[in-house]
Amino acid sequence: MLCLKVAILGDFHFGYDRFYDDSFMQAEQALLKAQEQADLLIVAGDIFDSRTPKQEVIARSFEVFKKLHKKVIVIHGTHERRPHGFTNPVDLLVKAGFAESCHARAVVFEKDGEKVAIYGLAGVPEDYARVALERLAPRPVEGAFSIFMFHQNLKELMPLVESGLTMDDLPAGFDLYVNGHLHKNYELEKGGKRLLIPGSTVLTQVRREEKEKGFYLYDTKEKTQAYVTIVTRPFIHLALQLEGTTPLTDTLNSKLSQLDFTGKPIIRIDVEGDVKSIGQTEISGLRQAYADKCHLFINLSLEEGEEIYLGDLAELAKKNVSIRERGMLILKEVAARRNLQLDNLEEAFEMMCDAEDRELSDYFIRISSDKGKQ
Repeated sequence: MLCLKVAILGDFHFGYDRFYDDSFMQAEQALLKAQEQADLLIVAGDIFDSRTPKQEVIARSFEVFKKLHKKVIVIHGTHERRPHGFTNPVDLLVKAGFAESCHARAVVFEKDGEKVAIYGLAGVPEDYARVALERLAPRPVEGAFSIFMFHQNLKELMPLVESGLTMDDLPAGFDLYVNGHLHKNYELEKGGKRLLIPGSTVLTQVRREEKEKGFYLYDTKEKTQAYVTIVTRPFIHLALQLEGTTPLTDTLNSKLSQLDFTGKPIIRIDVEGDVKSIGQTEISGLRQAYADKCHLFINLSLEEGEEIYLGDLAELAKKNVSIRERGMLILKEVAARRNLQLDNLEEAFEMMCDAEDRELSDYFIRISSDKGKQ
């Protein structure tokens, strides 16, 4: 058996506001490096950061993908998911001929008589993921090295999430399982199933474990993987101890004066001590003072992933929930309180975000009519 090498990538988040240029440059670096070493490239969703990215983001993504000459197989993720009948940005990449989607079907790649088959499940609402798997009932392709690729939460790695798949939920019989969604790379084996998560190519949550970025290179003959790193913006983590009545500004300036700001690094500072007296104005002033030198994130709570934002965004950051996900939670709560019978809350939310007035009106008239016929 000849070996085929598969590059496993995910979560480029093109157009990510916080590190806009990084999202393109680091994904491009990973893709170009991957095609030098692999026969086939697969991307496990969240290629874009938004379900409706600006035209400039789409154009720049095309510029990245046009540099590739190897086969690319993709699924869309949770950031790109849109209601049925609406085009998501990954569909545009596919329609432009830059990639092929394996959502809800198997795509077979063949080279020198050897075959790799990728069956995909694109990002779906978390509480619908098990149902989607049951309905699709994915099966390996006979005579091919079969990969199942999806984009969801995974309970083994995120035990506190309310909804999520487990390794036991994944369809049996595949040679390899690949997941996106999580932004740190993971290797997991359970019940005879080997799972790889490549992580994001851009740092998004300013967590220490996200410092290393890259992709997996998998050898289908040896059944081994290697993690290939890419060059990223420098990430520096510091612990700062407040002492006595010394102002945070003075302590921070003393600490930062010792650092190298080459490459405008990302700096996360965990502050210990009496932080109750530190206000948002002081935090904002510090970030503004260093805005030209670095991307500064100050964490007062010592909870992994937290950072200081203004206004309500602080609460969202603490919950590690995106604004879009927060909107879904609010809609679900309102629907429950008012006894609104919406079978598909995800679809209703997406319609409210994306549809024109007439389309939205027609949608709710239709579902009301459907309810009346039951």
